[in-house]
Parts: sequence; structure tokens; C-alpha cells
Amino acid sequence: MQRISFELPLLFKQAPCRNYPDYSYTSRIDSLSVTIPGVIANESKMSIGGVYSMLFRAGHARTEYYLPPEEFFEDYKEYLSEHSSISRLVTAGWVDWQGGRCARFYSDNDTDLFVRRVLDYFCWESVSGSNFPIHIGASEKLPPGHVPANLDKELIEPVLASLQINPVPEQRLALWDSYRADFCKGLKESYDNKTAMRRFRDNLNRQRAILFLRECGYQMPDPVGPRSWAELLRPNGQLIGRSDGERTLRKITHAQFSELEAKLMSLQLKPGKRPDIRSSRLSRDGNVLVENYRATGSYAGEWFLVPPSYSEQNGVGIRNDPVLGRVIDVYLMDFPAGLRIVGE
Repeated sequence: MQRISFELPLLFKQAPCRNYPDYSYTSRIDSLSVTIPGVIANESKMSIGGVYSMLFRAGHARTEYYLPPEEFFEDYKEYLSEHSSISRLVTAGWVDWQGGRCARFYSDNDTDLFVRRVLDYFCWESVSGSNFPIHIGASEKLPPGHVPANLDKELIEPVLASLQINPVPEQRLALWDSYRADFCKGLKESYDNKTAMRRFRDNLNRQRAILFLRECGYQMPDPVGPRSWAELLRPNGQLIGRSDGERTLRKITHAQFSELEAKLMSLQLKPGKRPDIRSSRLSRDGNVLVENYRATGSYAGEWFLVPPSYSEQNGVGIRNDPVLGRVIDVYLMDFPAGLRIVGE
């Protein structure tokens, strides 16, 4: 690799090569993956792939790397927490090593077929000239009941003990800086134009974009409003203003409605056009699809595309209904189709 050199742990050095991409190196981002493949199977399921794997990244592979250590730690911890269905975050903390300090994250996931354990170290140093952390990751997939490896002692620590940092050539540092400049420019344009930047996860109030843009050198306002739709529409875990098509409706108090409308309008909404909305359910016998809600044609109010995705397939609307009064219509993924919120 261009930035680092090290000795692989004995587990990998002693493993035989097989008809599998055991080693994969990408020079553009100075990234190496090493895998010991295998098969895990029971009576009904099978997993073919890496039983033991290690990942070494020394370049600009993730946007998180643009953040300073403390901000990176909190941001990556939130990322792992959001992806708990893939791997559950167990511990997150800091450890010292001979060249500096590393953020350590351990997560696991117990499936019916195997237990997946993942350990990630992100280490900062002052030799190479790069501000990006060095990422050293180790993972294993083992059938339940098998004795797990000590990922710290057997995999990560031998690498850290042998790790040598190489000064990165000026041309390579300039290339990585150009990637960062392009990222900053693209993120600022997406923020200003209220569009989504590809593969950049964000919060409802654009909090993450603001964090990164400040690191890019832009003067940005503090984020305003709730961070998630659940926080806004499911306070205390209960959905506000449930609606099943046009049949049932639960109102909220006038004060709750006014507060909700104010929070919505504080977000970076973008004027848009309501999409045609159709939702269906299976009949009781399970044989046919029955349409249970439809909304087509122009919208009798103001319709907004919503952050962070600004997808034309999602949005909220605010209108004055001649019977119900002020109404908020919601069409978002993970919420009931035809959700209406009405104040008493």
C-alpha cells in the first residue's frame, strides 16, 4: 500500500489460497481487503463468502474521513446505530497506539445461520501528511456455538504492532485534496439548491450537511427543527393524526397542530408537485389486490418536497379544507398512505 505497510496476522498468513478473491487492492483509495472464504450451511440456508475478513483503508474512501477525530467518532457511532439491522453497535471508545490514537467500534449480529462480529479501528497519525484516519477492520462469521476469535488480540493488535507509516507523495495528497474540494463544492450546491447528494446520508434538518460544510470552510447556520420524521410524527412512539384512506381520522389539539406546522415550515422544504398516490392491500382471501387509497390530480394547497432526499415520490402538503379546516397531508415512506393531520 502507498501510505502504510504491515504484517498480516498469522491467521491470514497461514491460510491456503483458494479459488476466491482472497486479496483485493484499489490504488485510487489505497484500500486492501483480505478474506478467508468458507461455507456455512444448515438444513435450509447457506452462506458462501468471507468467514474471516480484514480491511485496510489508507485513502479517502469514506466521506466521514473528512471530519476531525471527535466529530468523526460521534458521526460514525450514529451511522452504526442507524444500521443496527445489519450489525448491532455494542461498544465505541478510544484506544492509544504507538503512533497516535484510534477510535474503536465493535458490533455484532446474531442470525439463525451465523454470528457476525465486526471490529473497526480508525487511527490518526502525523507522519504521512494526510488528515484521513487509517481504517483497520476485522470481522468473522461463525456458526452459533463456535469459539470466536479475539479480534483485538489476534487480528488488530498484530497489525498495529507492525504498522509502518509512509509519507504520502505530494501528488497523491494533492489528488486526495481535490477529491475533498469536489465533495465540498457538490455538497454546498445540493444544500443551496435543496437537492440530495448521491450517497450522502443526512438528517431531516440537514444537520449532517451543515456539520460537513462547516468543516469545508463555509459559514453555515445552526440546524433548525427535528432530526427525523419519527421525532416529528411519532412523538412518544405514537403516530400523530392517523388516517386509513378516507374512512377514519383522529384529530389533534389546536396547539399540537400549530406546533407541528411551525416545525414543518422551519425545515428546508422545497415547493413541488404532489405525485399520484395509490396504495393497495390484499383481499381477505389473499387472492387479489384491493385499492384502499388514491389521490390524483392537482393539490388544493401547497405541496413541498422534503429533506434530506427531496424525492418527488415523497412530500407534505398544507391546505385549507372547507369541512376540516387546516389540514396537513403526509406522503412519506414508512408512514400510512393518506395520512392526514387535522387540528380540532
